[in-house]
Amino acid sequence: MSISKQSSEFLQNLRLYLFSSGKNEKEIEGIIEELEDHLSEAEAKGKSVEGIIGGTPKEYMEQIAGEMSLDLRSWLKYIPILIIGLFAYDVIGNALSGGIEYSLLELGGNLFILLLFLSLTLVVFKYVASKKLSKTKEYLLLVILGFTPTSLFFGLIYLDRHFETPTLIFNDTGNTIAIIIAIAVFIAISVWSKTWISIILPLLLFLPDIIMGMFNLKEEIKLTISGIGIPICIGIYLFIVMKIEKTKDVKNFS
Repeated sequence: MSISKQSSEFLQNLRLYLFSSGKNEKEIEGIIEELEDHLSEAEAKGKSVEGIIGGTPKEYMEQIAGEMSLDLRSWLKYIPILIIGLFAYDVIGNALSGGIEYSLLELGGNLFILLLFLSLTLVVFKYVASKKLSKTKEYLLLVILGFTPTSLFFGLIYLDRHFETPTLIFNDTGNTIAIIIAIAVFIAISVWSKTWISIILPLLLFLPDIIMGMFNLKEEIKLTISGIGIPICIGIYLFIVMKIEKTKDVKNFS
């Protein structure tokens, strides 16, 4: 079965839109497969995507999403994994900065930033899926998305330094054990998700600090480099991942 590039891109965007709307993955794939058959048959008769779906892609996506129920149970299973992953990242970050310690403000702030970043990611993905954007605009949106949690984390660090809350401090043995557990978490999430993202992201986040630690740079310069470089690297990585996934989909639909 073969469909046009336009139809293939539409199906890719529809999948992303429905997934970002919290719909069931199996139901999404069922709809995509059924619609792919209709598109293939209709294109053979010379019809366009708009003529087949009876409106604009955005209107059709909103209509389909409105007819599907929210798969809250499937989405809730990701929350504990995300929380565990976040604290694994934080453990490594604290270890590199001299030792693992957590204040009550830091723990609550990290959880808030995680949930906010997840919500923003879904909003951005839905927007990208429903709009015809240039690659430059897509990339800029992803970079902005990458800047958001980084900026909030810097803000949290500032607040944590100026407001004292109860703090838990790890000794040397606790630091070592926590680091080993954090690395094991990265590997486990990578195996579970069948992607390298849980291993690549720590490298993007912490490798710059390790490299800068080898040079005698002022703290302000290090913060500036990290604040600019890390979000850009994350944006580039997300852009590459989206390109790879779209390439895979094109091959599957051809």
